[in-house]
Amino acid sequence: GDSDRPVTMDDLKEMKYLECALKEALRIFPSVPFFGRSLTEDTKIGNHKFEKGQTVIIVPAAIHMDEKVYPDPEKFDPDRFLPNNVTSRHPYAFIPFSAGPRNC
Repeated sequence: GDSDRPVTMDDLKEMKYLECALKEALRIFPSVPFFGRSLTEDTKIGNHKFEKGQTVIIVPAAIHMDEKVYPDPEKFDPDRFLPNNVTSRHPYAFIPFSAGPRNC
């Protein structure tokens, strides 16, 4: 609304949809183009086998555009990040700043 006072941290905490919009913008335009991880153990993903010590490159934009996770992925839709829409999604399906212990 109309107010002459500056926005406070308490105001920002109440702006839940703004948070959804920011997350959706970061989903489409992640701040980290790619990051690497060195495997600490042998790993299999689908039919692909990776050996301990290998480095894998992770591209957040590719993950964020997966139609199985984000239907119509090129559409800007902040509702994707409403609480009831996030609960069934894997925690690493949204990684705009990397993920894990070396997260940005």
